[in-house]
Amino acid sequence: MDELQYFREIVTTDRRERELAGYHGRVVGCYCNFVPEELLLACGAVPVRLCSGDAAAERAAEAILPRDLCAVAKSAAGRVQRGDGLCGRADLLILPTPCDAKKKLGPVLGQFKPVHVLDLPPRKESPSAQAFWKTQIRDLVPVIERLTGTPLTRAALRQAMDLINRRHRVFRRFLALRAADPPRITGQDALFVTQASFTDDVGRWTTQLEALCERLEQSPPPAPAVRPVRLLLTGAPLIWPNHKLIELAEADGARVVIDEFCSGTQRVYQPVELRETSLPALLDAVAEKCLLPTTCPCFVDGTDRLNRVQELATTHRVDGVVYHCLRLCALFEMEAQAMQQTLRARGLPMLSVSTDFSAEDRGQLQTRVEAFVEMLRG
Repeated sequence: MDELQYFREIVTTDRRERELAGYHGRVVGCYCNFVPEELLLACGAVPVRLCSGDAAAERAAEAILPRDLCAVAKSAAGRVQRGDGLCGRADLLILPTPCDAKKKLGPVLGQFKPVHVLDLPPRKESPSAQAFWKTQIRDLVPVIERLTGTPLTRAALRQAMDLINRRHRVFRRFLALRAADPPRITGQDALFVTQASFTDDVGRWTTQLEALCERLEQSPPPAPAVRPVRLLLTGAPLIWPNHKLIELAEADGARVVIDEFCSGTQRVYQPVELRETSLPALLDAVAEKCLLPTTCPCFVDGTDRLNRVQELATTHRVDGVVYHCLRLCALFEMEAQAMQQTLRARGLPMLSVSTDFSAEDRGQLQTRVEAFVEMLRG
């Protein structure tokens, strides 16, 4: 479909880099979903999420980082070091601290670009943790105002919030199409849709997804000869070009009908909820939206994530769960056992795989995934 090709082009080509090369405003590079895009947009900056699954960048970063470090952190550093794409265009990098690698990444990236660090609390439930996080967001305001030369106003922030909420509304419409039986789109295509939002213009991405939803809703549903095995993917993020796990999962007729990645469904799912309309209240609402709904394993209590996976497994009627661990990422590894025990109690099979960005283990990974899919099919 032409509508799907648009999202693939945004993710896999330099189209967005070429567009922003002629942009005279400020571009802000973001890492993780904790960065409040609404605030950046309200001050006239363009937010772009720079997380990467680039194996070559990961290897390049070993000149300035330890070899035995998370692939996501190394890939991020390698791309900034080389000035790749939008990393070279960014005027400021905003770096939350969900793990030890990200905490120490700030000074490394600071050798190449201005960096602002957003400190995360170890818990998100307590009033003191939420107050701390709201202070972090308020302290970000003058940084962005100085960068763009544009003061934050209530009207501009409200307009940006409305724009982001519209994006989230159409994405939930898109999720309903993924939940259909049979699913109306592959899991990898859905990941391209979501990851195009990393860098694309928010309004244009939303309009394109509305067009895709209309096309899928009006097209006759597929009629496979055999019902495909329905999978849920969760765990450490899959980020282009490291899509190998989802490619292998769908190579044998299975379908990833939902994911629970911060690089996927989590990215554009939760709208901002308004209670008051003063500027401080709007800032608090944006801060809460970035913190409270997240299921990131960086927090002490992982109950939210366990509950969220079970909820998605039910709404999307999945047959099994594939749990993705990145080597040397302790956060997801340490939650894998609790996830397996929780799903086993519900009678839902789970396959846990540990991999990295390289292609060296592709054959071994393919064997394990195929065996899991065959077991579910049987």
